[in-house]
Order: sequence, then C-alpha cells, then structure tokens
Amino acid sequence: MSVLRRTFGDAVLGVHGDAIGVPVVNVARDRLFDVLLYLREEENEAYDLLVDLTGVDLGGGRPVRVWYQLWSMRHGRQLRVMTELGLDSLWVSSVTALWDAADWLEREVYDMFGVAFRGHPDLRRILMPENYEEGFPLRKDFPLRGRFSRSEQTRRALARDMEDAYAVAELEMAGIAAASGSEKTAVLDVRSDRELPDLLDDQDPLEGRPMILNMGPQHPATHGVLRLVLELDGETIVRCIPHIGYLHTGFEKTCEYREWNQVVPYTDRMDYLAPMLYNIGYALAVESLLGIEITPRCQVVRVILAELNRILGHLLWMGTTAIDLGAFSVFLYTFQERERIYNLHEAYTGARITTSVTRIGGMMADLPPGWLEAVRDFVQTFPKTLAEVDRLLTRNAIWISRQQDLGIIGPEDAVSFGLTGPNLRASGVAYDVRKARPYLGYEEYDFDVPVGSHGDTYDRYLVRFEEMRQSIRIVEQALDRIPDGPINVDDYSVVLPPKSEAMGSIDSMIAHFKLVMEGLSVPPGEVWYSIEASKGELGIGLVSDGGSKPVRCRFRSPSFINLAALPFLVEGELVADVLAVNASLDIVLGEIDR
Repeated sequence: MSVLRRTFGDAVLGVHGDAIGVPVVNVARDRLFDVLLYLREEENEAYDLLVDLTGVDLGGGRPVRVWYQLWSMRHGRQLRVMTELGLDSLWVSSVTALWDAADWLEREVYDMFGVAFRGHPDLRRILMPENYEEGFPLRKDFPLRGRFSRSEQTRRALARDMEDAYAVAELEMAGIAAASGSEKTAVLDVRSDRELPDLLDDQDPLEGRPMILNMGPQHPATHGVLRLVLELDGETIVRCIPHIGYLHTGFEKTCEYREWNQVVPYTDRMDYLAPMLYNIGYALAVESLLGIEITPRCQVVRVILAELNRILGHLLWMGTTAIDLGAFSVFLYTFQERERIYNLHEAYTGARITTSVTRIGGMMADLPPGWLEAVRDFVQTFPKTLAEVDRLLTRNAIWISRQQDLGIIGPEDAVSFGLTGPNLRASGVAYDVRKARPYLGYEEYDFDVPVGSHGDTYDRYLVRFEEMRQSIRIVEQALDRIPDGPINVDDYSVVLPPKSEAMGSIDSMIAHFKLVMEGLSVPPGEVWYSIEASKGELGIGLVSDGGSKPVRCRFRSPSFINLAALPFLVEGELVADVLAVNASLDIVLGEIDR
C-alpha cells in the first residue's frame, strides 16, 4: 500500500488489516474515484472484480462507511477500500464507469443507507418501493420493526401507496418505451388494461410501437417472486428490467439484533436450496474474528456437508431448468437424488431444509452412527444417475438448440458484472474461492475447476454438470481421511459444555449459564470472509464492537449480483429464450431480497 501513499499522498487516510489479514485502505471521499480507477487500471494492481460494495453504519452519529471489496484475477489478491461519509453529507462518486457490478450494488447502498452516488445512471431504490418515504432500513436510526411512529403525514403516505404504485408502473413503462426512440408509444394503464388516451392518435395504434410485457412475479419460470418488464420488438427482447424486493426477508437487519450463534438459523433461510453452505460460511467468518481454529474432524465434516449441498443445489437447478425447457423426466431423476441428500440432512440435524447445523467453534453435534456409511453409499451410486441424466440431455438436439449460443457473455464482461461461480467459469474464467483462497483445507483435496469456452447457456449447464462429478471426488477423499476426535473446540467460553459436565461441575455450569444468558463475546474488529457456494461467491462481512451481537452483518449473496447481468444476457434474444437464460443463472430469491 506504500504505492498508493506515494501516488495519492494525503488522500490515503490510513491502512490496516482485518481479522484475516486483508488490507483495508481508508481513502478521502474526494479522491476515492481516482484511487479506484488506479486500482482497476494499473497493471501492477488490476483489481478487475468488484466483489461487493456495501455500507456500514456504526450508529451513535458516527460517519457511514462505504466498503469496496476488490479482487485481482491477475495477481490473486484481495483488497478493501473504504471511505467515511458524514451524516450531513452522504454522497460519493459512482464507480459504474469502472465496474458494471456497481449498478445494482450502488442502488442497494442508496436504498438501505441513503448514500447518493453522483453520476449513477439510474439511482433509485431497488428493494424497497420507489415511493418509500420512511427512511433507510440498514441505518441504525431505523427501528427494527420497520415503521416509525404513525404520524398523520405517514398515515396519508401509506394511504397513497397503492395509487402511487399504479403511477410508478405507468411512468416506468412510458420511460422504457421513450428510451427506445419511439416517438409514439402505447402505454398500458395497469388498472384497466387500456391504452392511455393522451398517447393515442389516428394512426394504427400498434404501428411502430414496442410491446411492453410483464413476466412474473407469479410466473413459475422466474423461480420466485421476480418480475421482468420486457420491451419487445416483435418477439425480440429490446430491453429487460428486473424488479426485485417482493420478499423483504430483512436478514441483515435482523442479524444485527441477534447474538452471534442466534444468527445461524437465518443463514440457512437465504439459499434454502443449499442451506449448509451458508451455515458453514457464517461460522467460518465469526471464527476468524475469534481467532480460533476448529478441530480436524469438524473441518472434514464441514467439507462433506458443503459438497453434498453443492450437489443439492445443482440438482434442483438441473431439474427445474429441465422443466422450464420441457424435459420433465430429468426432474424425476434429480429430485430422487435430492431426496437422498435430504434424508442425510434429517438423519444428522432432524431437519431437511432449515438445518442450522453449525455452531461457532464446531457443529450442533457429532455425526450419528451409520451416517458416514450412508454418505459413502450415496457417492458410490449417484454417478449412475448422473450418467443417465447425461444421456438424456447433453447431446439431446432439442436441449442443445434451446441453449447453445444464447445468453452469451465473454470473460471480461462477466468479470465486470461481478459474476462468480458456475456463471463466471462458463465464460472461461477459472475463479473458484476453494482454489483462490482455500479454506477448510481445500488445498489438500484433488479436484478440478471446470470452465466453459463460449459463455452461453449451454456452457453454464456443462459446468454445473461437471461440478457435481468433482464434488463427488472431494467427498470420497474426505470420507477416506476423516479423523476421530472431538467435533467442537475445547473452549467453553465459545461452545456449550456437554450436559453431563454442566450438571456435574460448577465451572461448566457457570460457562453454560454465561453463554446462554449473555451470549458469545467476539473481540472488536472486522472481517470479510468468502466461500464458494453453489451459486457463486458467498461473502460475509462482519463488524464487532466486542459485544454479543454483530454491529454489521453483511451477506454478499451471489444471486443478487448474478441476476443484475440478466438484461445484458437477454438483449436481442427471443421471448422464449428469456426462460432458458434466466434459469441458467440459477438464482434463488431468498438471498436476493434482503
């Protein structure tokens, strides 16, 4: 970071490292864009991937921080740049000119923290309604319940909500059509399905006018409550605007009001299609703040669970995508195998989907008798089903015609949009967090990172298919090397003592009481910790003030950023192709709507 100090002088206000040694550079706001431009373009820096952009509000009238989490593909290193904004001056320059990923990420920070990004091409709310007037939900001055006191003004605003929603829809559709260059545009009145009278003339009402089509939010092929506003020229997509924010899960806000271990059940409700990956990622992030090392047995158990859940997520993606494109039989194959993994979930945790399997410092319990043998049976028989699916799909002429040369994105664009996971690797970029920044001992496992060559929908299918084979390889190696010994760390200030000890030792009883009543205390500090989830890079940003609850709990959900690339992918394709391209991104709305 000495280079930054020499280049930008006093604009670099400070440099420190976080809990895992990632450099953090504090930059003055007026030089922030220049610093980020230098880091993006300078050959010796080349931070080409904007992994995340988020806000941090510490409360108490202190400045709001904006974090830029960066990764250099060329040099294989990460960096965090931050700037501090006073509450009376919440603005900073937009970096959408440097990274396409900044578009949605800046809108999210504006929506959640009220930070304005000057120069952003379309700065408006993205999760909350555009007419929302009650504040910025992730600020500390915003109440947990989500509503301020109901003043008369607020009640009037709430009464206008539905009427304003209609007006916003009409203006939005008019804006889409106007952007296409059409002088006369047919805009539908969403209340009566009639064209607005002031936009009609004596000409043919359809001649030269684009069609505005809503896909969703109830459409089954949008895989959740996702609304796509499509502008069509015939059946060709001219423009696509995704609309999210229908779930309002509130995970990040809620987690900041929960003790560290109480956050675990919220993590498996984000990507509930591969829940244990999120349990594991969060536990690793908190453990890095604590500076503790989990036991060798726990490490291998987490690898087994992570890879089983990677397969679990890919199987659901493959089955539902096959249905979207008309191949129903494949769904039966994939969901049969998913059921076997769910049986393993249930045998271990008592739950099938919301597992909450990790604890800070270990796991909820050790493995039950016969569980490892059941896993070994799965990895020995699952490849046979995978081969059947391969024969059904991979060389199927209809499957190929519905996927090849659709939704193409090259490696440079894919990195600029912040794509990660199979969506990025399908474009030929071999970036996998398990290889780039190994955790849980992944550097000791022999496995390959499959990549595509065309970056189209078909390559995204091939990459996920091969990833399931590689996950089987990893699980087989883990089964062969799993050691005996304890599953949890031997520290009763972090994990609960066994019940037998708590009932027979006063010291253990006191430790049990303090953990239950006061919660786990995490030293002051901050960390950004990433793992490779089934849908891409899952990043967890945590800030602790030394108390029993996180001050900031950020989840960089891969689906949110991957979905932002959808308009780029579908432009110029046909309406029917939107289903295939959207499905190829493998999104889950549970982690998009936060």
